[in-house]
Amino acid sequence: MPDQSRKLFEVLVRQNEASLIAYLRTMVRDAGLADDLFQETLITAWKRFEQYDQSMPLSPWLRGIALNLARNAGRRQQRECLIFGDAIHIAIETSIERIDGDDWIEKSSALSNCLNELAPHSRELIRRRYEENMTASAIAKLTQSTASRVRKQLQRIREALAQCVAGKTAGATPS
Repeated sequence: MPDQSRKLFEVLVRQNEASLIAYLRTMVRDAGLADDLFQETLITAWKRFEQYDQSMPLSPWLRGIALNLARNAGRRQQRECLIFGDAIHIAIETSIERIDGDDWIEKSSALSNCLNELAPHSRELIRRRYEENMTASAIAKLTQSTASRVRKQLQRIREALAQCVAGKTAGATPS
């Protein structure tokens, strides 16, 4: 890799380092594994940097590499290491472009904390809906409930998560 490309890579990685680590930590339970995946992402990005389209933002490219590596790690470890599956990360990815980089780190961390603070029953509903991609009807059958009740519970949980994230990020100063 030419010296100019190497320097550009280093600068771009430094600018995206914190948000990439936060992104990985939303995917895996183990902080050590998240750090390993971060290093693996950087190595992969370094090897493929010549393929990177410099007219595009680096962050989505790095997140794509990280997501693929996390998926592979999840398959190797039978998904025990993953907190939530692809559905949540697709949702995160589609909304992340609307969030400023510094806000992303803060909001991602707040969301992780808020998810951990949910009651076990609520966490299980969220896990079934977004990780296992189960429909409200399928969840209702498992929980001996009705689909409309499950949808309402999920709506309330999402509202509670949004309020929790807003509360945890309210005192932050924008960059």
